[in-house]
Amino acid sequence: MDKKYAKNGKTKAFLKRNMYYIIMGVCILAIGAMITVALLTQDKTPVPDPVQNDPIPDPAGNDPDPVDNNPEEPVPTPIVFRLPVANEANVQMDYVMDTVVWWSTLKVYKVHNGIDFAGAETDTAVAAYKGVVRKVEYDALNGHYVEIDHGNGLVTYYGSLSEPAVAVGQQVEAGTVLGNLSTSATAEMKLGPHVHFAVYKDGKVVSPYDYLPEGDK
Repeated sequence: MDKKYAKNGKTKAFLKRNMYYIIMGVCILAIGAMITVALLTQDKTPVPDPVQNDPIPDPAGNDPDPVDNNPEEPVPTPIVFRLPVANEANVQMDYVMDTVVWWSTLKVYKVHNGIDFAGAETDTAVAAYKGVVRKVEYDALNGHYVEIDHGNGLVTYYGSLSEPAVAVGQQVEAGTVLGNLSTSATAEMKLGPHVHFAVYKDGKVVSPYDYLPEGDK
């Protein structure tokens, strides 16, 4: 019995000396157990992705919102002239720039850079397209002539007129009267009353037929 009490005394003395460390150890074990339980019971449910407002697919297979990666450039409206005469057109001498033709007045062979529309002296020459009058002049070979600027380097020329009916800087529309047909151009007097109609693009002569309606070509 004495040995038993002695052992109990030693145990109590050990516990008394090390009580602080024992309590700390118990606390650490308790905290570790709590963390372990929390990790084991943590919600494993996956978080859904943010909702995206994707378009509902078309059952027919059509793209509901197609993206045009190659947008077409707008096609400019082509310029179409009206005839530069108010009455019936009568081509007295045609546009010829790929060969030479006989000029009966000058008695020479040379190219002809426009179309001569013939008629009576009472017939009028008119603007083929809207624009601004840039020249109203006279010289012996070409007679009275008018030039109209249509923008973008496009210019029309009307020669062998009577006294012009427009002034420099005047805005004109297709069909505005420029003057009467005449023989004021001495280089083409033998053709009779007419208007010499020529077209220039960026300072170079071009075929008037490039701008006239299909039925007048």
